[in-house]
Amino acid sequence: MSPDYKKLGLKCGIEIHQQLDTTHKLFCSCPARMSDDEPCCEIRRRLSAVAGETGKVDAAARYESLLGRTFIYRIYDRETCLVETDEEPPHDINREALETALKISLMLGCEIPEEVHTMRKIVIDGSNTSGFQRTLMVGLNGKLETGKCEVGITNVCLEEDSAQIIEKRDDVTVYGLDRLGIPLVEIGTTPDIHTPEDARAVAERIGMILRSTGAVKRGLGTIRQDVNVSIEGGARIEIKGAQELRMIPKLVEKEARRQASILAIRDELRKRGFRHAASEVNDVSRFFESSESRIMKGKKVFAIIVPGFAGMLARKITDTRTLGNEIANYIRVRAGIKGIIHSDENLQKYRLEDEFVHVGRALGAKKGDTVIIMAADRKLAGATADAFKERINQFLKGVPAEVRKALENGDTEFMRPMAGSARMYPETDVPPAHITKEMIAEMEKNLPETWDKKITRLAKKYRISEDMSRQLVQAGHDGLFERLSKSFKPGIVAGVLVSTLREIGREGYETARITDEKLSDLFSLLASGSIAKEAIPDMLRKMAENPEKPVSELASSVKTINGTELAAIIKRIIKSKKELLKHPRREKVLMGLVMKEVRGAVDGKKVMEALIKELKKY
Repeated sequence: MSPDYKKLGLKCGIEIHQQLDTTHKLFCSCPARMSDDEPCCEIRRRLSAVAGETGKVDAAARYESLLGRTFIYRIYDRETCLVETDEEPPHDINREALETALKISLMLGCEIPEEVHTMRKIVIDGSNTSGFQRTLMVGLNGKLETGKCEVGITNVCLEEDSAQIIEKRDDVTVYGLDRLGIPLVEIGTTPDIHTPEDARAVAERIGMILRSTGAVKRGLGTIRQDVNVSIEGGARIEIKGAQELRMIPKLVEKEARRQASILAIRDELRKRGFRHAASEVNDVSRFFESSESRIMKGKKVFAIIVPGFAGMLARKITDTRTLGNEIANYIRVRAGIKGIIHSDENLQKYRLEDEFVHVGRALGAKKGDTVIIMAADRKLAGATADAFKERINQFLKGVPAEVRKALENGDTEFMRPMAGSARMYPETDVPPAHITKEMIAEMEKNLPETWDKKITRLAKKYRISEDMSRQLVQAGHDGLFERLSKSFKPGIVAGVLVSTLREIGREGYETARITDEKLSDLFSLLASGSIAKEAIPDMLRKMAENPEKPVSELASSVKTINGTELAAIIKRIIKSKKELLKHPRREKVLMGLVMKEVRGAVDGKKVMEALIKELKKY
């Protein structure tokens, strides 16, 4: 049963990050694309936090700095230059990207500043070689309506995309620099979304506007959605990595439940008189020397006692996650330990019931206390205990504001503290971009048609269903559809571009290889009579398998039957099935027999015309 979101005081905002489909990157002339080549070389860096414009070091930057990670950056010959490696100042702003971002801002009803300034946003998780991301505010104070809710658009920013993580191992992260610098728009909304489904609707509407421009990249990884969620008495949580729209409602619902559960846990701890968690670490290795548990046997084992905490780690905070899971994740990120075992768990599955009894007695644990053990050296055990204490003490105050990672089941995990304003400062290497009234006026005259309007227009103009029209637009075939519909029946064109292509895609053919130009050539062959309509599926299969070959060459391998050959086939079938001439539905039955033999080689309409002509002789 869904929670009462109004009673919970749910507030939600969306951040959309979308790559732009430009020729080159935002601050250099490298192609704005992912590389198909092997890296030519790599560099190794470590990053440190510095103070922003306010003179303070951002909490999130300090946190990342303390992790002490080393970063390896893989360089690609054609997609990387000295700008990406932070060995050369940025070049001028990509005007193509700037104009697209301005158009998006206007489509969202934003105010446009007279000057667009480039800022540096500190990010030292390694995703940028410089330790900061360049970002430009191009739109403010917009508005978006979905039909169910209305939200404000706080900002539209143009920024450089981050480097892509290739792999993580121990204290090293490997990045690829081909993605770094690809132009990206970031769109943020006000927290005026109050249900999970409205959150999805807002994200879907923004995505529709972005794709309406025809200037954004398509495909996996080109759009990323972050969700900001809070409830009354909770805190703003930024959930990173909602890759699919269908995940957004589940993420919002589970985060609302998690915050409500944490507030209930806070109240329960206060009711118990629990003041704060201690972190005294005790070496209890002696109790595990002859343990039957493979997890602990023969290892250094340390334990901590948490007075008055019994049962709390087993408390559910979502339908699939306990407080123990939540804290174990935090400890893994903060201290690096893979896991802990505690007395609220089913110890039988670990074969550790007796060991916990002995440890509890030795350390003076009382009824109502929680015992936690870990296999680690003393330094790691100390860091683990400190992280546990830190997390519990956070929950004693309520819900800590932080950034969390989206999981596939809708749950989330701690990533880092919430960033603040201390991480922003001006970029001194890039001059401001002047935005004139004339520029804006010209753009406003030529704003793209939004998808919803286009879907309605196509359906009405070409007399196709709204669902078919929507599929054409979503697949990006609307332009080709309109061009081809000048010469062919719109229903046939739409059927090929939507249904037939989808069907052969389900068969395993790579339909992405079939370009609009190739599809235009296919319909030209159909118009000239070189192929029959029934041959289109087979032609599409051949086009997907042989994208380098001209469509006309592929057509030569498709069976065709001329009028004389067709007449001979019809005569032969009628002669062999004379008993069907008296059948009440003889045309339909005989048509089926003829089509079984000639399907794909001649148009069905021509077959029926030739059949009726022959039947008139009988």
